[in-house]
Amino acid sequence: MIRILSVLLLIGIVAGCSSGVRFIPLDETYVKQAKPRDAEIIFQRNAIERPHRVIGIIEAELGRKARKPELNTLIIKKAREIGADGVMLVEYDVDREVYIQTHHAVIGRGPYKRHVVGHSRRVEVKRTASAVAIIF
Repeated sequence: MIRILSVLLLIGIVAGCSSGVRFIPLDETYVKQAKPRDAEIIFQRNAIERPHRVIGIIEAELGRKARKPELNTLIIKKAREIGADGVMLVEYDVDREVYIQTHHAVIGRGPYKRHVVGHSRRVEVKRTASAVAIIF
């Protein structure tokens, strides 16, 4: 009985911490080729000044407790897998529609409006990051 419960708990933890990372190619001529583990991937929040070619977009998604460093790690890992030299124009976001619909409500009218924050544990709010993958 304890074994079954521990296996179910482990599956729940892994499923709750699952991440989704995907690459959306924009350059059809680019052939994916993984970089070595020690290869440096340039990570910059704004545009890179060096001449470069955009090969696609990398999107990472984690649960609501995700932090920027965790999302950055996923983006860099995917960039290494596809053979990108760097990523730029990184943006972070939360699934705003789900967040607003399930966690916030405005009640009342006129000057009596009140912003109420509630929590719905059944709805999963995802944090996402997207970046432009480039090669030199």
